[in-house]
Amino acid sequence: MQITIDSYEITYQVQYAKRQKITMELSPEGLVTLKAPLKTPIEEIEKYLNSNKKPIIKLYKSMENRVYVSRNKSYNEEENFLYLGKACKLSELLTEIPETEEDVQAALYSFYTKNTRKITKERVKYFEKIIGVKAKSVTIVNTPKTWGTCSSTKELTFNYRLSMASPAAIDYVVIHELCHLYHLNHDRSFWRKVGSFDPKYEAHQAYLAQFGAYMTI
Repeated sequence: MQITIDSYEITYQVQYAKRQKITMELSPEGLVTLKAPLKTPIEEIEKYLNSNKKPIIKLYKSMENRVYVSRNKSYNEEENFLYLGKACKLSELLTEIPETEEDVQAALYSFYTKNTRKITKERVKYFEKIIGVKAKSVTIVNTPKTWGTCSSTKELTFNYRLSMASPAAIDYVVIHELCHLYHLNHDRSFWRKVGSFDPKYEAHQAYLAQFGAYMTI
């Protein structure tokens, strides 16, 4: 959802629940999350945003000088690619930059696959002890629509692009898939389990939804 405040196009999401008043959370990436009572009218939501615009505008002004990451890559040395939620020059990710775009893409695919494998295995091992489960295997795959999966045989897969996301979002995906070892579906018990280990999982979901399109090679 969007609203214009002081010439800024503000993107926000609303999470409705049984609560008494509206509260707001801001992420460093510019995501505005409102938690509101059930059936709160959109007019009241927008009134709240305008009444609490000061921290929102401050955040958006601080983001004006952020490094731009394009969805369409040119593959020159100054091109920006995401890694662990931060914009990095191509020359920062690859020690040697191939001459053709195809070879650059192949080198980036290898870079992200290698690092996603390393990071997810470390985080799976860490959260296995906390959650009290044990995965059979961890595999890195190239899937366009999912960040991770869990099979009935306890085999986990993670999208090779996951290392482009912030560490907190990576942890959310790992926790999500490990919790499927308790619940293979997405019922209320599953989300309660996820929330017990990642109280901000909805914000991490929104982050991936908003910025996932920029996590490309």
